[in-house]
Amino acid sequence: MRFTGYLNDRKAALLICFSGGLFFSGLLWLFGLESGEIALLWVCFLCLAGGVFFWDFICLRRRVSYMQKAMEALDRKYLFAEIVQAPATERERVYFALMKTALKAMTEEVSACERRGREYREFIEQWVHEIKAPLTGIELLCENHKTDVTREIRTQTEQMARSVERVLFYARLGSVEKDYMIAEISLYTCVCEALAQNKRCLIQNGVCVHTEAVSGTVCTDPKWVQFILNQILLNSVKYQGGRPLIIDMESREQGAGVTLSIRDNGMGIKESELPRVFEKGFVGSNGRAGKNATGIGLYLCAQLCGRLGIGIEIQSEAGVYTEVLLHFPKSGFWRV
Repeated sequence: MRFTGYLNDRKAALLICFSGGLFFSGLLWLFGLESGEIALLWVCFLCLAGGVFFWDFICLRRRVSYMQKAMEALDRKYLFAEIVQAPATERERVYFALMKTALKAMTEEVSACERRGREYREFIEQWVHEIKAPLTGIELLCENHKTDVTREIRTQTEQMARSVERVLFYARLGSVEKDYMIAEISLYTCVCEALAQNKRCLIQNGVCVHTEAVSGTVCTDPKWVQFILNQILLNSVKYQGGRPLIIDMESREQGAGVTLSIRDNGMGIKESELPRVFEKGFVGSNGRAGKNATGIGLYLCAQLCGRLGIGIEIQSEAGVYTEVLLHFPKSGFWRV
């Protein structure tokens, strides 16, 4: 708080003091008081008024400094009005009352929004579980009546199931800890399970996958990691370009962890777009070229990797390759 700002706030009081001084000076002069005596009275008056204003400024600055430090020390800033010392003036009491009223209204609004969001997530989760039953029924019917038509129906059904799964994971993104289980898993087994879940899509698109270089174990949640791998594999298939797609997967020890590399020879990503690939809704030039991109898959991967303590990065060259690197830490303890 600066003294010039304080004086600007007190300009009305200063103007009244100065006007009052002029008025009484004129009055005393009319009563025959000498100009030297009036000047002496002005000096006394200015010293007294200046002292009062300066003392008020010091007290106000101390109060403001205390409130600023109290605010900085708080993790939950909205509790400021509850923990700060009692208001020192009537003006502060009015301000604090207004602040508490506003904070109460804000808290109620935030609680209502959180409740609506929670109810919406619960509805989405329930809907996902309900829609899985008819999808599973369709797959069983197609399995028992194999024809070219049923094979195509099953392919489309699998795509619907993957989209439904993405919806479920997106709905649970804010509460990963409710469905979170760390275990020591084999990277090769996890990769094979992800490939098995997408085998029909990979076979139909003539994809060749090399997994001989995958080995080792990591501590993580296998279900969430398989979902991440599913999104990466589906992106590789979606943007395979005009040549046969080859996906090379390998793991290697690096520093304090294990890195899993998923590299394909697809369309690649422009260098200017690489910093934005994990942004929500970003589809890039490849997605806008008619690939039915949503910009959600890699965003979910990045968010889940952050919750699992896994580092994720993408390296690519347009028209040559795309490589996704998953960095698994050796420790199995992370802040979720």
